[in-house]
Amino acid sequence: MSLYLFACLVLIIAPICTLIHELGHACGAKLVKADRIKLYLGIGKRQWTVALYDLELTFRSIYFVGGVTESKRDRPYKKSEIIWITFFGPMFNGVAATIIYIIHEVHPNSFLQLLFWFNVWMAVVNMIPFKFKGKQTDGFTIFNSISRK
Repeated sequence: MSLYLFACLVLIIAPICTLIHELGHACGAKLVKADRIKLYLGIGKRQWTVALYDLELTFRSIYFVGGVTESKRDRPYKKSEIIWITFFGPMFNGVAATIIYIIHEVHPNSFLQLLFWFNVWMAVVNMIPFKFKGKQTDGFTIFNSISRK
């Protein structure tokens, strides 16, 4: 992989795929009528925030390292609603990968290929249930929601 493609992967593709993933969680939260939704992209100091209705999107200084979506509502979520919110993140990556694959078939290039594979990776890895250093995958959250009585 060239240095150019690696830089694109880290600085452009990973944040785009993370944003797609977190927007999936935000849409899932909206679907189950969350009162407030906050989406954070990256770590570090807050650089800027955009608010649209009940969604607040915050970009942090190290924007290419992870993301998280928080949603709240006055009445507690049901188990099935937590599962939907959680599932929508990987699902959005899967849908994005499918769309990017179709575009890549018409206009093949390395950027689209990396964008496709990173979305596939995020969709698949996030559905594997595991926990590491206090963080857990969406698959772990779904597994816990299903297995809880």
